[in-house]
Amino acid sequence: MKHNVIASFGIGLLVCPLVQAQLVSLTLENPTATFSQTSPDSFLVSYALGAGGPDRGWAINPMEGTYQAAVFQSKTDFGYASGSLLTFTLTQHYTGNPGHDLGRFRLSITTDNRGGYADGLATGGNVTANWVVLTPQSFVSANGATLSRLSDNSILASGVHPATDVYTVTGFTSLTGITGIRLEVLPDASLPNNGPGRFGNGNFVLTGFGATVSAVPEPAAYPICFGLLSFALIHYRRKAH
Repeated sequence: MKHNVIASFGIGLLVCPLVQAQLVSLTLENPTATFSQTSPDSFLVSYALGAGGPDRGWAINPMEGTYQAAVFQSKTDFGYASGSLLTFTLTQHYTGNPGHDLGRFRLSITTDNRGGYADGLATGGNVTANWVVLTPQSFVSANGATLSRLSDNSILASGVHPATDVYTVTGFTSLTGITGIRLEVLPDASLPNNGPGRFGNGNFVLTGFGATVSAVPEPAAYPICFGLLSFALIHYRRKAH
């Protein structure tokens, strides 16, 4: 009977667009920032995309306590007409000096022409565009920190302060033709030295930044989806008896 369950529900799942939405990893390029740390070691914004090796990332010393931003362009436009679910992964695995986690940040997207922003400069870069702030739908810390959404749709970390962490954030958008992503790191009085990081001096090291997109099915597809799954369930019950 167990195999009948798998077979019957498998039919429904394979044809149901709600559960079969394809997840597409975005190729990000042209990393640009308002400021990147260069002394005593370099922690450039490009390192968040892997340019600096596995134990390097984007950091902002000695500009702790100030607003900074990084932007990344997607290699190709993205966004589905039915709506998109965006998932962001912010990795903070700097083992050279553990505890360099992000404290407060916010994510935005733009449909502006790529030629108008993101000039590739690690400091003093052009991050100006028509940004649309995303409303986070879910946000989780892999290693136990408490993540909270604030009224400006930024996310604040508190509670447990792990040596390393990975934040996963999701948000919906109806925009199409999206060309880029902005990550703002924001000061906050609850963080050491006003942040925006959780390390003792307010710094952070972002060792990885990635994003995926998947389509949100058209509402008209929902009855079809659930109808097919119901048919599969009835089929299974008849087989079972």
